[in-house]
Amino acid sequence: MGESAAFVAADPATRQVTDPTTIPLLRRVVESLVVMRPGRYSLYLGRPDPAEVRAEWDQESRLMQSARRAVVATPETTPLPAAAERRDPGLGWLTRVWFSAVLGEQTAMALICEPTLRDAERAWLLTEPQTVRRFVGAVEAELARPDPELLAV
Repeated sequence: MGESAAFVAADPATRQVTDPTTIPLLRRVVESLVVMRPGRYSLYLGRPDPAEVRAEWDQESRLMQSARRAVVATPETTPLPAAAERRDPGLGWLTRVWFSAVLGEQTAMALICEPTLRDAERAWLLTEPQTVRRFVGAVEAELARPDPELLAV
């Protein structure tokens, strides 16, 4: 996760998740914000593995449809509801990071796992809204970077 790990780990409100068995529970806590108050939160998802999305299609679909705005960084082979904005994760650090980030006007939470939710070697729970916004800003910056292969042409 390199680029984003520096500011994520440095924030005192960030908690590194040391018990991997709690990650599914923390995911439900973060994502429940969107489902409990449909249409009020923006949702950013990093889903590098299309098979994970297919395995949890009903849950992922309901989550994306409940959001005011859903941005998903995932390969084109991943099925998504029509309302979700697909973003290609490119070749950078987003291809190795699974995340759920929920942003409201005053509330924001994120769960970040590296490399995936099921095989997390490192994970962080972000509860401070400014830290979550900085993480989402890093995600947006990475998504906006031009593809290195296109620059080489």
